[in-house]
Order: sequence, then structure tokens, then C-alpha cells
Amino acid sequence: DDTIKILNEDKSFENFDKTVNVALLQTSATSSQKERLYRASSLLERAATQIGVPELALLASRVQLDAFTKVKEEIDKMVTELNRQQQDEIEHRDWCIDELNKNNRSTEEQYDIKENLQAKIADLEKTIDYLTKEITATTKAVADMQEQMKRASENREGENADYQQTVTDQRLTQMILDKAHKRMQQVYAMLQQREEPKPGAPHIHTSGNHTDPGNGPARFTKYEQHAGGSRVLRMLETIMADSRKMEDEAITAEQDSQSAYENFMKDSNKAIAKYTETIVSMKGAKARAEQDLVMAEGDLKATVATLEELHDTNGALHKSCDFIMDTFDARQAARAAEVDALKEAKAILSGAK
Repeated sequence: DDTIKILNEDKSFENFDKTVNVALLQTSATSSQKERLYRASSLLERAATQIGVPELALLASRVQLDAFTKVKEEIDKMVTELNRQQQDEIEHRDWCIDELNKNNRSTEEQYDIKENLQAKIADLEKTIDYLTKEITATTKAVADMQEQMKRASENREGENADYQQTVTDQRLTQMILDKAHKRMQQVYAMLQQREEPKPGAPHIHTSGNHTDPGNGPARFTKYEQHAGGSRVLRMLETIMADSRKMEDEAITAEQDSQSAYENFMKDSNKAIAKYTETIVSMKGAKARAEQDLVMAEGDLKATVATLEELHDTNGALHKSCDFIMDTFDARQAARAAEVDALKEAKAILSGAK
């Protein structure tokens, strides 16, 4: 038994591979060695069937053909490779999770940016449209006001010309009436002087009877002043008073009209200045809004391009990751079972089981 045990040790087999003829080893193999080979081969075949790994079935065949040392080296290589695949797959899975999460977060952020930019563009377009209409309306208001000022100036000139003519006419009328009045006064005075009664020669008074009138003092009719001349003078005075009143009223109306005109022009100029300032301000705001609109449209275009890139990246990630993510647990379990089977087979070949 001790001899067989010594011969079955791994070191003995390794040395036999180098120094003893293979045919001699085959003929000297004990039933214990054959049992170990059979058990290891059976184990690998069952694992190959259960896990579905053809490499294990191939290794099971080689167990019965190759030397122990060679098979165990192959098992070690396979275990190392499988462990590396396990770790690579874990790292790939973690990378996929991280990249997909990053892609989703970036996509959500870009969609938020897109929505904000679209809302900003809509607001800017609305603002530009409003400012355009306001600028047009205010410009028209200034033009209308200037037209009103022009008409007011023309009307003022006409009113002033009428005023000048009225004053001239009334003053000429007053001058003519004054002359007529003075002349009438002179004529009336002369008439009064001519019609005054003059004293007669003295005579003897004789009484009259039914046949002789006698020679008593002569009887004179009562003298009356010319009432018509007085009425004419009063009429002339009334007309002159009316004329002076019309002149005064014309002067007052002219002063009122001039004052109203000056106030209107002053207020209109103030309003035009304010409107002009508003127009300048609105044009500046419109220019800034148009500049912001160009920038926002550029940002929106860039955001859409970024979203397209993110969608492409997402597609590539799913193409690279979906299979691994969907089959990760099963693949990890299968590979772990394969590693366990290989380790168990090696243990059998090494005599540990």
C-alpha cells in the first residue's frame, strides 16, 4: 500500500513523465488511478451536460488520454480564464449600469434645457411681435401729432389773419364814424345858430276888431331843435361803441387762441419727446430680444444635436449591454459552476477526494 501511494503522488507522476516510458506507466497504472480518472472524467461530462459548456466535455475526454500534470495545468488555465471572464463581465455590467444612468440623466437634462429654450423662444417671439406693433403704433402717434401741430399752425395763421383784418376793419370803421360824428356835431351846431330868433323894430299897438285885425305885436310859432340830428349822433356813437367792443372781443379771442395754441404746441412737443424716448427704448429692447432669440435658437439647435448623440449613444449602450444585463446572473452562475466543476475535477485527480 505504501508503494502504491508513493507511485500515485503528483510528484511521482511528474517525474515519471520525464523518465519512464508512457507505455510502462499505462501498464503499471493501478485500479485506484483508473478510478480517479473515471471519476474526474464523469464529473466533467456531467458538468458539461448540465451547464452546457462543450469545453468541459472535451476536457473530460482529455483526462483519459493526457497525463495528470498536463490535465491539471489545463484545468488551472481554464479556471484562471473563467475567473478573468467573471471579473470582466462584472466590470462590464457595472460600466453599463453607470453609463446608462449617465446617459439617462444627461438626456433628461437636455430635454429640460430644450423645453426651457422652446419656452424662451416663444416668449422672445411674442415680445418682438409686441414691441414691433408698439413701435409702429407709437411712431404713427408721433406722425399724427406732428400733423395736428401742422394743422394747428395753419389754423393759427388763418385765425391771426382774420384777427388782423377784423381789427383793421373795426379801427377803420371807428375812424370813419368818428369823423362823421365830429362833422355831424359841427353841422348841427351851425344849424342851431342859424335858427335862433332875432329882435324886430318897435311899433304902436292897435286893437283889432271884427273887421280890422289891428296892429298888435306879431305872433311867432314855437322854435324846436332838429331832433333828427341828435338821433343820428347817438346812432353814430352806438355804432362806434359796438365797433370798439368788437375790437376788444377780437383782441381777447386772439390772446386766448394764441395762448391755447402755445400750450398745445408745448404739450405736443413734450409728448413727442416722450414718445421718441419710448420708441428708442423699445427699439433697444427689440434689438436685444432679437439677439437673444438668435442665441436661443442656436442653443436649441445644439441641444437637439446633443439629444440625437445621446440617443445614438443609448442605442449603442443597449446593443453592448442588454445581453449582458439580461443574462448576467445566469452567466455568472454557469461560469461559477464551471469553475467549481474544474476545481473538483482537479481535486479528484490530485487525490484530495
